[in-house]
Amino acid sequence: MRWNGGTARPMRAAGGIAITAVLAGCSSGLSAARLSASPQGRPERILAAPSGVVSAAQPQPNGTMWVLAGSPSSRGLFRMDLGTGRSIGSVSVSGDAKSVAQSLNGTIGLAIGTRTSGALELLNGSTATVAKTVPLGAPARGAAIGADGTTFYVLDGNRSSASVTVVNSISGRIQGTVSVPLNTTSVIPSPDQTRLYTLQADGLVSEIAVAGGKEMDSFTVGDPGKSVTISPDGSTLYVLKDASGEMNVAVVSLATDIIRKVMPAPAHSVQVVISADGNQLYELSGTAAYGNIQIFGV
Repeated sequence: MRWNGGTARPMRAAGGIAITAVLAGCSSGLSAARLSASPQGRPERILAAPSGVVSAAQPQPNGTMWVLAGSPSSRGLFRMDLGTGRSIGSVSVSGDAKSVAQSLNGTIGLAIGTRTSGALELLNGSTATVAKTVPLGAPARGAAIGADGTTFYVLDGNRSSASVTVVNSISGRIQGTVSVPLNTTSVIPSPDQTRLYTLQADGLVSEIAVAGGKEMDSFTVGDPGKSVTISPDGSTLYVLKDASGEMNVAVVSLATDIIRKVMPAPAHSVQVVISADGNQLYELSGTAAYGNIQIFGV
């Protein structure tokens, strides 16, 4: 699995597309976030990435990022130098790999989902060699890492149910599971790891207690949801969504469940990732023909 770099495609009409994000028709019990505005801001940098971008892990203190990309017949993990925008290594992985996450102490979690089974592969952060494999009860859809640097939260499910499996990466053992809505597309734990924020395909965000699985709050971002991440201080959610065919990112205050602003996102975006200091948002996008990483100040 090789990639030799390339030219990053420019973001489509960055900051110039008029998108109205008015969230109407919220059902009883939901906190209705309302905003009517065009996306605000332009990327600070655009980096070329491997074609067929699937997922990316959090940027590391040494300025690198692991990117999962390729097709089911040829999928790999690419280690990117975010300073130069170049790939500095790659390894082949399962074509069933769905998502990658990495703790700031180095451990990589690779979520695997076949049609009937799932697993979390725990990899060495330097070499991307597999150290442990943790079987799951259902095919994996995504993975996120907790602020403690050791706990992975793996979204998995089938046609009838979905859950988040909590995995200790040191022992390789499952610590518990939390039921989540069936159509959940992305999850992120709160910084204190007591709650999960789940994003559903219809744009509904739910706050669920890790202990006991009780839903504590919910609100809608008004458009189909793709990916969610949270600021390191726990105050803000960044929700990648598809607003009538135009991608954007809703910036949501968790104190009020209100969208504070809307940021632009390129076509074919698949994921948003926040930096460890909370100052930069990474938007991953691409198709079978290209890939890029767009970096925004927040």
